[in-house]
Amino acid sequence: MILDKFYTDKYDNDIIFVNPDVTYGEFKKFVYGQIREFESSPIKNTILLGDNYFEFAVNFFASIFANKNIYLISDRTRVNHLNFEHILPKKPTQAEGTINTKIDPKNVMINFYTSGSTGEPKPIGKTLHNTEVEAYCTIEEFDIKEDTILVATTSLAHSFGLVFNFILPFVGNCKINQKKIEFPEQLDVKDNYILISTPSFMEKLAKYDFVFEKSPEKLFLAGAKLKPEILNYFKKYTDVIDIYGSTETGNIAFKRDNEDFQVFKAVQVTTNENSQIVISSDFFPPDKIVLSDIIEFTQAGKFVVKKRADRIVKILEKRISLDELETHLKRHEKVKDCYCMAYEERIACAVVTDDVTLEKTELRDYLGQYSEILPKRWRFLDEIPRTMNGKVDKAKLHRIFGMNLSLPFVKSRNISENSAKIDLIFKKNCNFFKGHFDVMPILPGVVQIYFAKYFAEDIFNIKISEEEVKKVKFSNIIKADVIITLKLTLKENSVEFAYVANDITYSSGIFVK
Repeated sequence: MILDKFYTDKYDNDIIFVNPDVTYGEFKKFVYGQIREFESSPIKNTILLGDNYFEFAVNFFASIFANKNIYLISDRTRVNHLNFEHILPKKPTQAEGTINTKIDPKNVMINFYTSGSTGEPKPIGKTLHNTEVEAYCTIEEFDIKEDTILVATTSLAHSFGLVFNFILPFVGNCKINQKKIEFPEQLDVKDNYILISTPSFMEKLAKYDFVFEKSPEKLFLAGAKLKPEILNYFKKYTDVIDIYGSTETGNIAFKRDNEDFQVFKAVQVTTNENSQIVISSDFFPPDKIVLSDIIEFTQAGKFVVKKRADRIVKILEKRISLDELETHLKRHEKVKDCYCMAYEERIACAVVTDDVTLEKTELRDYLGQYSEILPKRWRFLDEIPRTMNGKVDKAKLHRIFGMNLSLPFVKSRNISENSAKIDLIFKKNCNFFKGHFDVMPILPGVVQIYFAKYFAEDIFNIKISEEEVKKVKFSNIIKADVIITLKLTLKENSVEFAYVANDITYSSGIFVK
């Protein structure tokens, strides 16, 4: 369906991208230019990163017409670890051209990468036809009108983002907002629009009492469990639709308010002998797919998700439900959020708290009332790390639990596109204070550089060489248990950092990217 627009000039004057506006005719010229670029290479695989919506669209269609295999990668750092030859597209340029050979969407394979229970990516294949059918059914299910603008915070390298913010606009003659929304101030759309996002992104907006300048007609959310308080916050402004699905299956069901999930009209849902959900639809190639979620039907076409089978782990010959551990921990008055996972044949737990006095001994004693098996590793964070599609970032948590240094306590973050301010407390019991010094603990300079680099890489999603730090200056001593602000400024080829408090600079330097 969406390829048909390349075989005619009928739509050439219609706008497909906004902010800035781009017509089909202008867009197709960029596709023709990139087709020539791809055809000049014997390599058969193209890697598409999903954050620049316009360039993604150009490279996507150019890959199809140049007969290349499409691989969608959301994490740029994973590109260097791929075990096959690939093209990483250059910035597209325009060219004149026409397309004469018609391509069957059922023969175009799109390769996604999704993280399993270990956080390791695994490939998932779907045809272009699968995604077109899913988009068309979504348009019908929610009566999405032509010319509606689709505004998104999601990556097109994920199934949810690809279908809702890319395939759907091309199928339904809607428009794509070119700018991926990463910060609240970018939500300044004046026309009628639909917002495509994740619960984790909207949770951050609610945290700071965000108010829409113009509310979206609909808000589609997917990627993680939607908390009732986040739903209640945003349903004051718009129609909030919680999408239930997966990379493997695409859309399965949806719900509004606190009702049960309603199965999509084009999807068939049953359960197996373990009450795990079994899905059949034209949104994926296999006849059926079994997921780990255990569901219970409440009436015809409606169900509730009870728990995930893959969140039962065996520790010391005992079966432990990670969901149940989290449920108990979240009842503790000092715990705002938490996530438990298996780590090195033990349980590790990340806890979100705003109470600097909370210690793991207090939580172990509390949790001991409910469970014989307790977490062995603990980390106190200001938020549970999430991937771009809103799921818990298990790979990042594995790295955090593997760190030898204690983490500082994060009191608050203030982040914009090119700068950040993080209020930190380096607690006296941090392991890097041992021997430095017992009477009056002083934060070592190497630790200051380490955490400046750690937060810069995490916040700006960049990689910094450990050797490339310049103009380092230590001006004052940083003591334990005091609030210190880490300022980060992202430049074109560097990141400047400074530890400050009360107009005093304690240390500063520059990382070269």
